Amino acid sequence: MDRYTAKKLTKEKRQHQTCKVYEVKVDRSHLSQDALKHLTKLFTEAKWFYNYCLGHENIDDSNTTIKVVPVKVKDEFEDRTLNVLTAQMKQAVKNRIFNSMSALKVLKQHGRRTGKLKFKGEVNSIPLKQYNKTFFIDKENSKVGLQGWKPWIRVVGLEQMPAEAEIACATLVRKVNDFYFKITTYTAKQEKVVPNASIGIDFGCQTQMTFSDGTKVEFQVPPSKRLRRLDRKIMKNKNDSKKKRQDRDKRRKEYEKLTNKKRDIKNKIVNAVTSNFKYVCFQDESIHAWHAGRHGKKIQNSGIGGILSDLKHKSATPCEVPKFFPSTKMCPNCGQLNVLRLSDRIFNCDCGYSKDRDWKSAICIETEGFKQIPVDDRKFTVQENIPSVFFDKLSKISNIKVSKVSS
Repeated sequence: MDRYTAKKLTKEKRQHQTCKVYEVKVDRSHLSQDALKHLTKLFTEAKWFYNYCLGHENIDDSNTTIKVVPVKVKDEFEDRTLNVLTAQMKQAVKNRIFNSMSALKVLKQHGRRTGKLKFKGEVNSIPLKQYNKTFFIDKENSKVGLQGWKPWIRVVGLEQMPAEAEIACATLVRKVNDFYFKITTYTAKQEKVVPNASIGIDFGCQTQMTFSDGTKVEFQVPPSKRLRRLDRKIMKNKNDSKKKRQDRDKRRKEYEKLTNKKRDIKNKIVNAVTSNFKYVCFQDESIHAWHAGRHGKKIQNSGIGGILSDLKHKSATPCEVPKFFPSTKMCPNCGQLNVLRLSDRIFNCDCGYSKDRDWKSAICIETEGFKQIPVDDRKFTVQENIPSVFFDKLSKISNIKVSKVSS
């Protein structure tokens, strides 16, 4: 079987599989000094080779079997030897440059202003394209092997991978002096059974999410005191010293902790919504406008944009309401548009309708999004236990506040 036939068969097989990436962390407590030097050297040589390829007018002219590359040191070039970066890793780095150039070309064709690729001061990820060639996995002993390095590397987190998962490729990543393997796997698609119910969601700055069943969710992950202290310390120290570089690494770790907390909240909320409701109605919010309207910190500390993006891709049937739909002003009873101030938290209409402002907006969004559902699918009976199961699932998520609006 030739390469093109095998590629075609693999592509057809992938259509019936689900792709999932597992991140495992290298155990620094069991990492020898030689292994640490080897991993550090890998990223240094990857930077040298990346800049060497980018220095050619035609990237195809760069040789993936080269052993010595020129490296710019101040105003001169010195020859540096590539001792640990293997030929397959070089080929993967070269292919990454081609992919980046293709992405810039697509953006330019869509009218976006694009520059060109620049030389890198550091490279923090190395693609490992072939399983059992560029990397190896010993799941029983929680170890990963790396091409060019004979001893096994102990890692943490391999147990999360299912036994039936088909391993495709991986990426070696460096984050704040820690090393990770991001392993891409494929498993057979399983049909997800989602209750035939709908929900409307109103996003906000004060109350991050309000659902049409009256559930409110508030969550903020503000910067820690340690992070603010490190920011002040780094700003005061104007010299590029070793201590300042150490403080920067500490600050990166603090930012990574905050990002992980927000990602955890986002994933659990999206999972609670998409697993309990087949039809998810939400409005195309202008997150950029909220940033410009003095709400930048609240949006940044909550990560609403990530939740909105995930709902578009992970919902069984996402029903997106247009951006300029007047969900805040409209009365769901008579359809009249009323002007509200930001301080008005209760919506009152001349027809006598009165309800919590955010709850009313979520109901209007669900009603408008419901029009996108085909007529044959609109006649469904919502199970009575869904709201209680949904509320209980949200209540178990840490670092968020869940409440129910009283009618």
